[in-house]
Amino acid sequence: MNPRLLAGALTIATATAVAHAATAGATQESAFTPQQVALGDSIFRGKAAGGTCFVCHQPNAKGLPGLAPDLTDKKWIHGDGSYTFIVETIKKGVPKPKQAAAPMLPRGGTAMNDEQVAAVAAYVFSLSAAKR
Repeated sequence: MNPRLLAGALTIATATAVAHAATAGATQESAFTPQQVALGDSIFRGKAAGGTCFVCHQPNAKGLPGLAPDLTDKKWIHGDGSYTFIVETIKKGVPKPKQAAAPMLPRGGTAMNDEQVAAVAAYVFSLSAAKR
């Protein structure tokens, strides 16, 4: 198969999976591609897209008490922990956190685009999805 056609097909398949996950309120980690979760991991850890998540949530996503919550457990302070909720939280930030001293800026204070936000959300969702 032509490499360009294959790349185009993969892009369409990934976009379709992301759109489906977002509209269906994904409940299973399998709704995301391994590439999307890996990109989200890289962004979360500050290795891509200027990601800053790890600063407050720590590289292991366990969070800093009083600053950022643990993203690996079942507890969600500001919502239901669904993929859609995580996407919206990343996009809008948390201006008035219930259990933290500082707000989370929209998009973590970065210029992440929607695809990058979706990837970070897929990664974060994957961290706690097995514990639901």
